[in-house]
Amino acid sequence: MKRYRVKAHLESPVVVRRERQSQRSEGVQFIAGTLLRGALAQAYLQYYGHADATFRQLFLDEEVCRFGPLDPADRVFPLTANSCKRVPGFSEDGKHGITDLLTVSLKKRLSQRTVAQQRCRNCGQELKSHSGFWHLKANSTPTEPKRRWRRSMAAHVGIDRPTQTAAESIFFTLPALEPEPTTDGEASLHGWVDAEQDALQALKQLLSQEDHILRIGHARTRGYGRVRVTIGEEVPLAPVDFSGWSKGILSRTAPELSPDRYFLFTVSLPTGAVLVDDLLRYTLDPAGMVPWLPPLPPPVADTRTFDTPGKEFEGGRLWCVTAVAHHERLRGWNAAHGLPRQDEWLVTRGSVYAYLYEGNSTGQAALHEKLRDLEANGIGARRNEGFGRVAVCDDFHLRFAPTEAI
Repeated sequence: MKRYRVKAHLESPVVVRRERQSQRSEGVQFIAGTLLRGALAQAYLQYYGHADATFRQLFLDEEVCRFGPLDPADRVFPLTANSCKRVPGFSEDGKHGITDLLTVSLKKRLSQRTVAQQRCRNCGQELKSHSGFWHLKANSTPTEPKRRWRRSMAAHVGIDRPTQTAAESIFFTLPALEPEPTTDGEASLHGWVDAEQDALQALKQLLSQEDHILRIGHARTRGYGRVRVTIGEEVPLAPVDFSGWSKGILSRTAPELSPDRYFLFTVSLPTGAVLVDDLLRYTLDPAGMVPWLPPLPPPVADTRTFDTPGKEFEGGRLWCVTAVAHHERLRGWNAAHGLPRQDEWLVTRGSVYAYLYEGNSTGQAALHEKLRDLEANGIGARRNEGFGRVAVCDDFHLRFAPTEAI
């Protein structure tokens, strides 16, 4: 499968709830791949009238087509990203800068060195977790989306049909995602779709038949959820120099480890993942679905990596050094049955796992091949809804690692 860009322009606010109870449901900052896939499937059924072989390939076969989330920018901050609690944001945008604290955690686990608490380099304030989305400008400088996407709250009352007046005791709110009104052009969300060539042509034809308009989210009969979607050019592959990335991180965290003998890498989940173990229990550990990966380390912060057994791999040994991940509840709706989907537990977007391999060049080459397969195929369940995308050796950790001695 090849990856193609998707652009979505909101022609009306989109209502997407985190919870089913409208009285206490918070809105979201992006449109999940589940909703994009569902909107396209509904449009297909409305146009063709039945679920044929093409429908099953497009929306049920994750080896033919996968739909990613629609985000305000093309990158998401990892859970290791931190910024000043007073003036958070990139220094290029006039803020106090972003710091990635993965190297701090790695140094604790690998070298057992005391690490001073990190503070803002400009004002000395505490650092707090920084979430959201970012992208690179044409000159490769990082920035957050300039246009702010606001989450508004619209209040509605029920309608008494016989009298055409407000119904008694029926009052509800709708959390909506919409861009703030400006004069600098249209606001768009950005996403991707992985598809075989035949599936890509079928999706483009479907969008053309619908004038590229899809209905996404809740309250569509009230005028919400009108989105113009287009599929653009192919996303070129950007191969990562795994060995060079490892050398850069090891030089900052454990310079005593030879890069010829040790290889450090991270596995990131920019879209989240639904992971289960061999007993189908939800888990935070990717080893439950990738048998060659070692299990997560003990939760004790002062446990040294080399004091844990690790796992044999190609004549060497592989350890999980540290992980920054947590669960969130994943809810959904089954339109075919008209019922809520069973709740699942999602490893949240931006989760990061760091691993260390000790072995010769042959073992490292075999590990590189495994990692490229993992990037290509993803991990976990519901991958055709965008979950389970894997990024190996994310350059964010090198780009924003603390520069001062720690």
